[in-house]
Amino acid sequence: MESLLLASTENIVNYILIAVVVLMLIALPIMMNQKNKRETQKIQEQTNSLKVGDKILTTSGVYGTITEIKFDDAQKLVVIETGGKTKSYMTVDAYAIYTVFKSEEELEKEQQAKLEAEKAKEQEKKEKKDDKKEEKTEIVVEEKQEEPKAEEVKEIEVVDEKKSKKKGK
Repeated sequence: MESLLLASTENIVNYILIAVVVLMLIALPIMMNQKNKRETQKIQEQTNSLKVGDKILTTSGVYGTITEIKFDDAQKLVVIETGGKTKSYMTVDAYAIYTVFKSEEELEKEQQAKLEAEKAKEQEKKEKKDDKKEEKTEIVVEEKQEEPKAEEVKEIEVVDEKKSKKKGK
């Protein structure tokens, strides 16, 4: 009898393991596809937002500044200016751009936006705390405003009469 129970629990464990492996085989490619879509979308947005004057880094490690953007046979080509004293120009595909560095103005705008967002969050927290305090005070006020029921009033009068009779004696 015990051997039958052990065999059935082993079978259940085996089925569970098989189910987990099958789920992983299904879920892993879906998750990888989602990640690739996000990366492709990010690269596409970066490529579409390129403008003259942006400071960039190419995938091959060349730093430069965009001087011109051209379209050639369904390709987006970017002319970049590199070098310090001796300037040189390179034409690269827009997808060869690894990073676009933000200008100081854009960085300042982002910092201001972050500060404003933090202030707004703090304001919301304060308002929520104030709302909770108001609710508590309303509850306390409502509890105090409750009038005693007629039965309680009669009991209090009866007790008062008994006390007065005792004092009178």
